[in-house]
Amino acid sequence: MSMVHFPIGSIVKHRSGDIKGTVLNVLASSTAATGYFVRWDDGTHSYHQHAELEWGNIDRLTSGYTHPSVK
Repeated sequence: MSMVHFPIGSIVKHRSGDIKGTVLNVLASSTAATGYFVRWDDGTHSYHQHAELEWGNIDRLTSGYTHPSVK
C-alpha cells in the first residue's frame, strides 16, 4: 500500500500556485500512487497526486505526536 503523506484534514497547497485547500479524502492502493481529493479555498474540488501538492501551513498534522514539554 502507498504511504499517505497528507492525512485527511491537512492543509495543502498546489505546487503551481498559492491556492490552499483541505484534504477531504485519501485514495491509496497497492497498485497505484496515493492520490488526494482536495477542497480548495475558492470552493472548487479536485483530485491530485502527491507530487502536485505540498504542505500549506507550518502546523502539519502528525499522528500521535505531541510536542515535548518546555518544563
